[in-house]
Amino acid sequence: MVKNSDVQKLKDEISRLMAALEDVNFECQRLEIINSNLDFQLKSVNRELKQNIAMLEALEDRKSTRLNS
Repeated sequence: MVKNSDVQKLKDEISRLMAALEDVNFECQRLEIINSNLDFQLKSVNRELKQNIAMLEALEDRKSTRLNS
């Protein structure tokens, strides 16, 4: 037969685990937001980098055209 104290211990453990699960879910949501923000920043920086590369290539082309003229 199950004792009342054993049942209470199990209820307490379940409550503790449920609270821990809520904390983990909150942390997961927080990290998803951070990841989304970092992904946005990375895409933005990549666009800027591609623009800078294109500008440098254009400048190099101008320079080589002037030198060959």
